[in-house]
Amino acid sequence: MLWQLLVLPLAVAAPSQTPFAPKHINPLKHLSAISPFFIPNQEPTPLPPTCEYTRISLLVRHTSIQGNDDEYEDTMEPFIEKIKAMDKNKMPSDGEWAFLRNWESPISEDVLEKVSQRGEDDSTFFGRRLSTQYAKLFPPREKSEKTKKKSKHTVPFKVWSASSERDIVTAKAWIKGAFPADQAGPHGEGDGKQLQLVSVPNKAKDWDRSLTPHKACDAFEKQSSLEPARVWLKTYAPPIRERLSQIIPDVAVELVDDDILAMQMLCGYETISQGWSPFCDLFTDNEWLDGEYYFDVRFHYMMGYGNHLSPYLGAPWVKTAKHLLDGKDTGDGAGEPHGDEGEVEANKEKHNFHPSFTHRESPAFVATFLNLYNSTYAHPASLSPPLTYRPPKSERAWRTSHVVSFLGHVALERFHCGEDGGDYVRAKVNGKQEKMGGCEDGLEGSCRWETFYKWVDERALRWSGWEEVCAKKD
Repeated sequence: MLWQLLVLPLAVAAPSQTPFAPKHINPLKHLSAISPFFIPNQEPTPLPPTCEYTRISLLVRHTSIQGNDDEYEDTMEPFIEKIKAMDKNKMPSDGEWAFLRNWESPISEDVLEKVSQRGEDDSTFFGRRLSTQYAKLFPPREKSEKTKKKSKHTVPFKVWSASSERDIVTAKAWIKGAFPADQAGPHGEGDGKQLQLVSVPNKAKDWDRSLTPHKACDAFEKQSSLEPARVWLKTYAPPIRERLSQIIPDVAVELVDDDILAMQMLCGYETISQGWSPFCDLFTDNEWLDGEYYFDVRFHYMMGYGNHLSPYLGAPWVKTAKHLLDGKDTGDGAGEPHGDEGEVEANKEKHNFHPSFTHRESPAFVATFLNLYNSTYAHPASLSPPLTYRPPKSERAWRTSHVVSFLGHVALERFHCGEDGGDYVRAKVNGKQEKMGGCEDGLEGSCRWETFYKWVDERALRWSGWEEVCAKKD
C-alpha cells in the first residue's frame, strides 16, 4: 500500500519538542511542492549493460514561482500582516528572531505565480543537463549538408507546454538550455523550422490533448484535502508554539498554528525570490519533517492515492506517452493524433524525445496511474495516513518532496538491449528509477515493452469514462 504502515514502533517521530536542536537537513529539500529545483538522486539510475535509449516521454512541473495564490491568501498573507501590525517592542532586539523588527517579505500579491530569476536559471540548467544525458535523442546541434537539403520538409522537434505563463516561461528557459541558439530562437520559442514550442490550452475539454486534465474535470477540487492536513497541523504546530513561547514569549502568544506553516512556506518562497530566508534557520529537523508531512497528507488526498480521480487524471498523459514511445507522432497537440482515416499516425521524422511542461498536480496523477510509490498492487487503495504521529520515512512510500518539487519530473524511458535484443520501459522520477507495480517483468525492475503496452491499455480501460466521474455532483 502507498502508506506502508507496519507495526507502530515504540519510538515514533512525534511532533517536535524543546529544546532547540541544530539542523542537519536542508529544509529546502523538505518543502514538497515549495521545494526549489534539486536532484534527489545526483546520478541518474544507469541503464543495464548493453542497453541504450530509443525513446523518452517526459512530464515536468514548471519551475520555481514566488508564491501560490491560495497559499498566500490563506496562510502567508495573514502572518505577514500580523507581524506588520505587531508592536515592535514585543519583538526581540537581538538573536535569531530580531529580524522581525524590520522584516519585509519579498512575497506579495504582485509576484504571485510569477517565475523567479532563480526559476528561469534552474530550468535552463535542467535543459542543459537533459540534453547531455539524452544527447543521442536530441536533433543534431549542427546541420549537415544532407539535413540542410531536407529542412524545408522537416517536421519540427516539439516541446509541449500548458498555457499558463509560468509553464510557458519554464519551457522557454528549458529550451534555451537544451538547444543551440539557432534552434531555440531568440526567446526560447523555437525557430519554427527545427524546433517548435506548442502551447496546450489549460482548460481544453478535448481530454486527451490536455496537459492539465484536472482543469477539465469539474469534479476535481482541492478544498477537502485541507481537512486531514489541518488535523495534522493541529498535532505538530502547538509544540512548536510552546517552544517559541520560551524564546519570543510576547510574539508567540499571538501566533496560531497557521503561522507556523506560514513561516515554513516563507522559507521556500523567500529563498526562491531573493536567494535566502531567515525562516530557514528557525526550526529543528523534526519540525521541518513535520511540515513536510503536512504536505504529504494534503497531497495524498488532493492528487495522490487518496483521491479516486487521480488515476483518471493521470491516464491521458500516459496514453499519449505510450503512443510516442511506440514511434507515433502527436501532430500539434499533446494527445493522441489521428490521420485522415482516424488512425494514429507514424512519426516519419523519428523524433524520439518528447518533453512537456505542466502544473504540480499532473506528475502526481501520473504516478498513481503508473502505480509508483505503492507497496501493493491493490489500486487505488491505501491506508489513510495517520494524523496523530509522523511515520518514519522508511515506512512511507509517498513523499511529495521527491515528486512535485519545482521542476519535478516523471520520465518514461524506452530502451533496447543488445544482449537479448529486447525492448523495455522504465519509469524514473527526478532521475531515480521507480518500479511500476504490476509491470516489472523486464531487466532490473523495468517492464518489457509488450507487457507495458498491454498494461497501459488495460489500466486506461479501467479508468475510462471520465465524463461520468468528472461530472460535478450537485
